[in-house]
Amino acid sequence: MKKENILLPISILILGGCIVLSAWIITDGIDNEHLEQPLISTQTKALMTSDEAAQYMGISLNDFDLLIKSQVEQKAGVQSYDTYRFIPLIHIGNQIYFNETEINKWIEYNMLNK
Repeated sequence: MKKENILLPISILILGGCIVLSAWIITDGIDNEHLEQPLISTQTKALMTSDEAAQYMGISLNDFDLLIKSQVEQKAGVQSYDTYRFIPLIHIGNQIYFNETEINKWIEYNMLNK
């Protein structure tokens, strides 16, 4: 058998192996994407306390409380405002709660509009 006649089947086998291997690597990467957790999400519950919201935002509880107090005062002085001009909060009894998704929207709005 000639050398040229053997090189063609060997080349085809190597190429086929490379295609199968690359398809397996790509498929494995796609399958594992659902296992990764989002980088931002830190909570599993719907509502956060002031302490949790401050920690989520990376600021001190004192700074967060001052922010909320100033925004409540500003909000009382206006008739209408854009939805995310002030940090969205929920009053339940004497407690104030925050939602992570709403905080993210508030941050995004204020980054774009200030």
